[in-house]
Amino acid sequence: MADHLVVLLGQSNANGSNTDYEPDGIDARDPRILTVPASGQDEGRLVPAREPLASAGAHPPGGLGPAGPFAALLLADLEPTDRVVIVPMTLGGTGMRRHGSYPGVWLPGYELAGAPDLFARAVEHVRLALGRCEEPRIAAVLWHQGESDGGRPEADYAADLDLLISTFRAEIPEAAEAPFLVGQMARERLLAQPDHRGVHDALARTPERMARTGYAEAPPLGHINDGSTHFTAAGQRLLGAQYFESYRSVIAQADRTAGRPVRT
Repeated sequence: MADHLVVLLGQSNANGSNTDYEPDGIDARDPRILTVPASGQDEGRLVPAREPLASAGAHPPGGLGPAGPFAALLLADLEPTDRVVIVPMTLGGTGMRRHGSYPGVWLPGYELAGAPDLFARAVEHVRLALGRCEEPRIAAVLWHQGESDGGRPEADYAADLDLLISTFRAEIPEAAEAPFLVGQMARERLLAQPDHRGVHDALARTPERMARTGYAEAPPLGHINDGSTHFTAAGQRLLGAQYFESYRSVIAQADRTAGRPVRT
């Protein structure tokens, strides 16, 4: 038996910010999908996954994010005795070097008064989760963040994101070869705030800059619940599927590069 970890990082759309999910219906998780919550009464324990996944705390519980739908698709590719373990470390309204509605910064080594070091917390939480699992393997890292960095030039945000990816891989050797997948902000967000184009383009071009990275496109227009930013549950299911398609693409490219048969 092996545990395949799906690490979830970012702000509110990573955690989910909706109320129309169905934890006992379409969004119920297979018993082989577990999680190590980042807050709440089960913080740090390996428990069955149930939506909403526990964020890093100091934030409402949220709703359905992309990790659960991604995990369900990943599980179908695994051996019958294997499990998927979602490791969430998310906090809404947080940026690389600044925070929005909640304090917290993601850039490795960056200090901002009154802002928790979310990158350091993520590394600590992933290490804890690895210790809770049997034959742990990091399958993928899912990143969804950028709204709090809107207005930054592409090159600036790209440099911060690349540093985060490379430092995470260095701090967590088990993640060195794992696909690091970044997600597109809601299409409505860019229409409402054109100054987000720089961050949008930095995210989209991540696979051009960094090895073993992928890009997950946002759902079509009409899958948000607040005018410009947060995905509905249906939108998150589509986003999770896009993350999985990106994951499969990264794995296939790695197989081709290594001369291995491409998995189908």
